Amino acid sequence: MRFLRGLCRVLLALTFILSGVLKLIDPVGTGLIVKEYLDFMHLGFLEPAAVALGIGLSTLEFTVGICVLSGLRIRIMAWAALVLTAVFTLLTLYLLLYNPISDCGCFGEAIHLTNTQTFVKNVVLLVLAILVFLWRKRATRVAPAWLEWTFVAVFALVGLSVAVRALATIPQVDFTAYRVGTRLDELQQENQARYETTFLYTKDGHTESFTLDNLPDESWTYLDSRTVQVGGSTRMAQIDFSLDRMEGPVVAVSIYNPDGLRPENRARIDRFCEAVRQQGQEPVVYGPTEDYETADWKSLLTLNRSNGGAVYFHDGMVVAKWSNLELDEVDPGTVLDEDPDVLVLRHRIREQLYVSILVFGTLVLLVLLRILCKLLIKKR
Repeated sequence: MRFLRGLCRVLLALTFILSGVLKLIDPVGTGLIVKEYLDFMHLGFLEPAAVALGIGLSTLEFTVGICVLSGLRIRIMAWAALVLTAVFTLLTLYLLLYNPISDCGCFGEAIHLTNTQTFVKNVVLLVLAILVFLWRKRATRVAPAWLEWTFVAVFALVGLSVAVRALATIPQVDFTAYRVGTRLDELQQENQARYETTFLYTKDGHTESFTLDNLPDESWTYLDSRTVQVGGSTRMAQIDFSLDRMEGPVVAVSIYNPDGLRPENRARIDRFCEAVRQQGQEPVVYGPTEDYETADWKSLLTLNRSNGGAVYFHDGMVVAKWSNLELDEVDPGTVLDEDPDVLVLRHRIREQLYVSILVFGTLVLLVLLRILCKLLIKKR
């Protein structure tokens, strides 16, 4: 029984931690998910706070997961886990029945689940949460209450720091369609919508559908035709990335909210574009209005989470990304002279290093928690 209790706690906790971290890494993308929920719940007046709400919920998930895993304030956190899981289960049941959005966004951009998969996942988590809740009184206190609450606050600050860092610049780990290393031709082929047309015929009171390659004989009577999407997506088709214009090095600036740019943001863009021109390259500036190379604002958000950030392409491959705050630190001459594959490799190494530091740092905090608690218990 003890093993079963521990297994339930670990599975529930790790799911909460993973869900929270993956959304904290990309707070702007999480804000888009929250905005979709607010739209179908007719709470549009809260949309300006979508990013903040997303960060708050993700931090709560991460903190509750850490506490359930380590036993911090377990009686309170078992309640929190049960309430959150119950709410998520009811919400995903609504998604399953009415399909207002196609992706719940439970794990941000990193893992996509259908509404059916999401509901099944939440039902399993609800069972785990109920078991953890029922067994909560058997758990022993890890440390004095003040120390436990101190560690709760520390882990919450860790989660917030991840989100604030990503919000100020761009996500340190990119799960979007335009992540570094992506080739545009493969992306367009992958996301190009594919359709299939079927034809309805009737004969002797029986109706059947046929494809263009398998039409019936003349004894059947034609009724109607239907065209449905059978694959791909049109989500990434809002930016003109024609391959002929993406040959060689191309530097693009994406501005998804021109009104949100401060004078210093615009000044950084102007200085960066001038530096690119000095290298013999004309930067492309994308935006949602006719003042720019027109593109859909949501696609621009996918291209670069930073408003006024830049992306470097080479022969149709995404090689590097910078936030608006980083533009003054970029030397276009050095970047354009560098081997694109080397730049991509460096970026991948930085991503892996960031994840390793985040995981290792969290584990170190958990170990310190245990050491401090044992020392305090011995003194008592």
